[in-house]
Amino acid sequence: MNIRLVLFTAVFLLFSTSSHAQTWQLLWADEFDYTGYPDSYRWRPDVWAPGTTNQELQAYTASPNNANVSGGTLKITATAAYNSSKGKNDYWSARLNSTASWTYGRFEARMKLPGGYGTWPAFWLYPDNEAYYGGSWPNAGEIDIMEEVGYDPNVIHATLHSKCCNHALGNARTNTITVANPYDWHVYSVDWFPDHIQFFVDGQLYYEVWNDGSGWQSWPFNHNFHFILNLAVGGTWGGTMGVDPNIWPKTLEIDYVRAYKLDSLVEAEKYSDMKGVTIESTSDTGAGKNVGSIDSGDWMTYSLNVPAAGNYRISYRVASPNTGGVIKLEKAGGGVTYGTVAVPKTGGWQTWQTVSHTVSLPAGAQKIGVVATTGGFNFNWIKIERL
Repeated sequence: MNIRLVLFTAVFLLFSTSSHAQTWQLLWADEFDYTGYPDSYRWRPDVWAPGTTNQELQAYTASPNNANVSGGTLKITATAAYNSSKGKNDYWSARLNSTASWTYGRFEARMKLPGGYGTWPAFWLYPDNEAYYGGSWPNAGEIDIMEEVGYDPNVIHATLHSKCCNHALGNARTNTITVANPYDWHVYSVDWFPDHIQFFVDGQLYYEVWNDGSGWQSWPFNHNFHFILNLAVGGTWGGTMGVDPNIWPKTLEIDYVRAYKLDSLVEAEKYSDMKGVTIESTSDTGAGKNVGSIDSGDWMTYSLNVPAAGNYRISYRVASPNTGGVIKLEKAGGGVTYGTVAVPKTGGWQTWQTVSHTVSLPAGAQKIGVVATTGGFNFNWIKIERL
């Protein structure tokens, strides 16, 4: 929807090798396991007059008549009352903004759509700073995870808006998927990466857009966005086929809303080069192999692409029966040391502990070296997380 418009910002690493495991870690959620108005710690309502955006007919309110949590779900309800002086209905609904925001991750909600001519429900991501690239919408971008209009109820829309490509220009990047029963529960989600964005319904990928490298006008999706949930009445799209005056109230029901970050975990044996180490079976959870026979001066290198410069937590899964050791993280080939961390005595070659340190990494494709400045340990995996 083209409209005017903090817990954690997640930026992850995309490794150039395909031999790494990636897992989604829950960052933020509202499971709606309470009763009453939506939690003010998580949500901020917009209070707008009718016609503020998209020629929509409803007023957006902060009333529990229009947004309320009960029975384990959030209900966003569009209500109507006949106005005899106008000879037609007045409408009210709710539009909720998450107080938390993120850059990159997985974002999803499980919802039932309301249906009916004139309904226009949406679940989307919008910039915290609309002027991030100067001006106003759509310069800073918009990610529409799910939109539907009640006159075309089985068709779910995913759309990206940016300065170069948006619905006002008639060239928004958009696609659809047909859902057999939108009035039943479905999970609508997006996976947002530095270089591409993927859209899903119930885990089925149906649209993917890649950064074309032409600049922010095409790809402004590199800064904090927050959730918006809303149910509009009528408007430039929702009202195209008219608004049925007799169907109200109508409710968009939400079971949960969740935000995840992507952990990038690389198995130690998936190095691109090494000196002095061996690969062996491991007893650690997750199976696979570990790297052993690590003595002082031994090293392994790993290729990665860091999408944004900044501070990262580097974790290592290690084991050492007697001596422990020291790991140095460096730019491959030496010359730049990012940090060091001690390997403790864990009590055995297959008795595993995780150690970590915080380092500052530059952006871009590069190789890092994991060097044993003091040896005598095994190494199972390395995980890199943006702080």
